[in-house]
Order: sequence, then structure tokens, then C-alpha cells
Amino acid sequence: MISGLKDIINEFDTFILDQWGVLHNGGDAFPKAIETLQFLKQHDKKVVILSNSGNTHNFSYQRLTDSGISRDLYIDVLTSGDHMRHNFKLGKFAHLGSHALVFGWGDGINGTVLEDCGLTSVGIEDASFIMCYGVERGTVAEYQADLDIAYARGLEMVVSNPDLVAMSPDGGLKLCPGSIANAYAEMGGKVHWHGKPQAEVYDMCRTLLGGWDNAIAVGDSLEHDIRGANTAGISSLFLTTGIHADDLTQKMANKEDVIDGSAIADLSREFDVMPSHYIDWFQVN
Repeated sequence: MISGLKDIINEFDTFILDQWGVLHNGGDAFPKAIETLQFLKQHDKKVVILSNSGNTHNFSYQRLTDSGISRDLYIDVLTSGDHMRHNFKLGKFAHLGSHALVFGWGDGINGTVLEDCGLTSVGIEDASFIMCYGVERGTVAEYQADLDIAYARGLEMVVSNPDLVAMSPDGGLKLCPGSIANAYAEMGGKVHWHGKPQAEVYDMCRTLLGGWDNAIAVGDSLEHDIRGANTAGISSLFLTTGIHADDLTQKMANKEDVIDGSAIADLSREFDVMPSHYIDWFQVN
């Protein structure tokens, strides 16, 4: 465990930060996040935000600014949405056609994903594949009828945001596209994943920054942030106050102790990953 980034500041030249759960949860920046970003800047560290957002980096620029985090506190943002658009532009999904059954966030929230990827939104019977971009319905079960038809037709799925859940400003968890994609994969459907923990997005991140000597990924998801860091062969810092907070609290209750290395290790084994360090909040001290 570390008490703050001051404990490891001299070990790394590059800090790869998750956005939701580290810097904010969709509202204002966490109280110590801005101070910590300023601390990294003062120490001339490379800071990039690697986010499993189906939107582009431009959307994240605005969200971060709205949260109180100024543009000069990080080099850039790379999103899973950027990763997906990159692959469409390279022609990796040409075999899927351009008629997509779109699972999105609802009218007015879907950005330019169809235009960016050269797609047309159609119904399930006319679709050549599924674009899983958002979650408009309340539960995975509400998508099951479409998934059954898609699987029967042998349709593949492209998912732009692999997160299963995300924290909300009120501290609750909301369903994310990765949960739908995960259900389809468990049925036997073919899914094309983007963002963390895919090795390719870390290669894109390295190129964006012009390389690094010693990098550490900071995040609250064992499945995405920590697994991604493990896959990329870099260090990781796990935040215990994010999406796994309730899981860790349950392990505390079972053991009648506080969150410690043992509880972290137990939960990490369930995901078959291991963080290098852990901390409660993204903070200096």
C-alpha cells in the first residue's frame, strides 16, 4: 500500500490514468485529483488519460474541463472509442458490412459514431453486425431477444466501451456496454473488443506519448485497468474506492479486518490479476 503518489513519484516517468473512478465519477473532479495532477506536472511526468469511453477524446476534453480539470494538466486523452474508430478507418471490419444494429445511449447522446465509422443504423433483421456503443435499456435481460436473433444469424458484435459497470456521481453503479458484449460472448457470439485491457490500445498510447521508460497505469477496475497493465507489462496502481469498493468491504466484513494487502490479493486472484500498488484515492499524500 502507498499513502500517495509522493511515495512512487521517482520510480516512473509516465502515468496512464483512468478517468471515471480516478479523476471524477461524471460530476466535479474528486477533491484531491486536481492537486495530484498539478503535482505530476511539477515533476515533469508524462500524463495521459486512457478511458474506456465509447466517445472520442474530444468529448473527454469537454467532460474533464467541466469537472474542473484544465487541459494543461495532461498531455492527451485516448479512448476505447478512438481505438474502435481507428480500426474502422484501417478497414479491419470491412467484412462486417455497414448496416448495424446499434445499442446506444439514446437520442442525442450517441455522438458521431455512425458517421465516424461509415455505418447505417438498421433493425435486427437487416443488420450485418451489432454495434454495441451504449446502454439505453435498463438491464442485459432487456437485450436478450435481440441477442438471440443475432446469434442465430451468426452476427458479430463490435463493442466500443468494454466496461461492465461504471460509478455514478451518487456513488452507485450503472450498466455499461461491456456487460451486453460479455453476455453475447458467453452465448458463443463473436465480439470485437476495444480499449482496456486490449494490448493494442497500450501500443497506441505509447505511440501517442512518444514512448516511455517506466510507466504505471492508475485505475479502479481489476478487469480493465489492472489486467490491461499486466498485459502491457507495466506497473499498476489500484484504487480501492472505485467500482470494487463493495467487494472489498464484504471481504473486510468476512475477515473482521480493514482493507489490507490480504483483501486486495483475495479479490485480485478472483480476476487472475495482481496490482503493483494500491491506494484509496488518487492523491499526493
